[in-house]
Amino acid sequence: MAKKLTKKDRLINYLLTHRKGITGKDALAKFGLYRLSGEIHQLRKQGYNIQTKMMYRNGEEYARYFIGE
Repeated sequence: MAKKLTKKDRLINYLLTHRKGITGKDALAKFGLYRLSGEIHQLRKQGYNIQTKMMYRNGEEYARYFIGE
């Protein structure tokens, strides 16, 4: 029986295959993650080089996370 991927597994797979990265809104819609920043923190502690880019739209600020070079 195949092991079911966790939300964290699916998140890291997404980051590795989508160079544009992911936002909190994307993570909620795709994986049901309410607190993307917490997951990103854990992945960084595991050694993943995840970068943050602050974005602005309609006067709102939000973070986009992506795998660094």
